[in-house]
Amino acid sequence: MAQRIQSPSSINTYKQCPRKYYYHYILKLPTIASIHLIRGKIVHSVLEDFFKINIDSMGDENIEFELNILLQSTFKGKWNESQKELIDLKLGQEKLEFYYKESQTMINSWFESLLNRIQLKQNNHLSFKEAFNLLKPKTEVYFKSEEHKVQGFIDAIHDVNGEISLMDYKTSRKDTMSDEYRLQLAIYALLYFEKYGKHPDLVGIDFLKHGLKYLKVDKELIELAKQECALIQENTKSEDIQDFPMKTSPLCKWATGQCNFYDICFGQKKIDDFK
Repeated sequence: MAQRIQSPSSINTYKQCPRKYYYHYILKLPTIASIHLIRGKIVHSVLEDFFKINIDSMGDENIEFELNILLQSTFKGKWNESQKELIDLKLGQEKLEFYYKESQTMINSWFESLLNRIQLKQNNHLSFKEAFNLLKPKTEVYFKSEEHKVQGFIDAIHDVNGEISLMDYKTSRKDTMSDEYRLQLAIYALLYFEKYGKHPDLVGIDFLKHGLKYLKVDKELIELAKQECALIQENTKSEDIQDFPMKTSPLCKWATGQCNFYDICFGQKKIDDFK
């Protein structure tokens, strides 16, 4: 069979539980939406649209205030556009309001961080608009490696005076640079390296609630990505469920929910019930 084009998500899913990978990526069983996925999609879309602003067409007076108004308006609009998906979660109005306010807080924190970085550039005798345009990234950039059979969208690519950094936005409540995040960033570095012939200087996570965390890109990080891309291809040649063992862990069931395939793994439902 032809090799599948993997992604950081599919590789991390396999490492978490091969059986989960089998149900999701081979059988392609439907999954249930969650507030975290929907909220993440909304926030990513807001930040992507924010950088489409043509700041040069704006007046110089109250520019920070106007940018904030545009940001808040975009967030509110995106949230309202997703009302059907949000209501279908059946969380209740109180919980939805909690997640709305929490998401708004994340966006406000991100905007404040951006303003601080702009101010630092202004100290180097740049105007606000010049600093904004210098820090403005390319957003949602798609990469695909035929050699390593992996693909992904990079949330933001910054080129600041020749220093390249790749960033991924996270709406998680903790700012831990986990092994899963490290691998995701390693794969992004590999994708960038294959396309441009040089590796980025930094890769990082913008924990929207907490701030930025970076990893320096070196040979070890690139090799990690290559090894994991090769390993996933070797481990997923088969389509026999027996070759994808279930790995039980606290991630099967947690305080606020459970894995999409928990009921199949533990015999409460059959595969055909999901099709």
